[in-house]
Amino acid sequence: MPKEDLRVQRTKKVLKDTFKEMFLENNLEQITIKELCERAMINRRTFYLHYNSIDDIMTDVLEDMAQSFLEYTNGYDHFSNVDKIVKDYFEFTNNNPLYEKLNNNTDLNYIREQVSVKVVKKVTNHFDSIKHLDSFKYDMTRVYLNSTTVAMYRYWALSGKKVPMEDAIKFTSKLINNGLKDITKENH
Repeated sequence: MPKEDLRVQRTKKVLKDTFKEMFLENNLEQITIKELCERAMINRRTFYLHYNSIDDIMTDVLEDMAQSFLEYTNGYDHFSNVDKIVKDYFEFTNNNPLYEKLNNNTDLNYIREQVSVKVVKKVTNHFDSIKHLDSFKYDMTRVYLNSTTVAMYRYWALSGKKVPMEDAIKFTSKLINNGLKDITKENH
């Protein structure tokens, strides 16, 4: 696959960075191509050379977010090391304002779910300890870990982060581990 021209890379980066800033300030439906181009100081025609719509740039940003999360959580089985994946998720989300907005705003669940799907498609090698399950149980277990971690982070954040993050991580890990201990490969 040929490498993208540096000018193309820079233009896309400026557009995506500006889009992220606007997304943090506004609802997605309030972002227009006209305003995005004005803020990025890029001609609308240039925008259309790279993207067809706001949805296209959002898809590109989501792909970047999924890749960032994968890099952050690379190198271990997420199900046999629940404490680490919960910690990584909390830290990643807490340190990324865009991802935190996606996580904590239930109106944006459909967008956060797109990131989750992108991550899951790329990390099946991180799920070795549940590969022995049939496809239904495999998917249910994956959804359990994902949705519980997301819900617990959301609860912690929306309740004002009243307890230290480490306490929220430990409690979330304990809840998840007690639910997973009977079905992971290690316990068979």
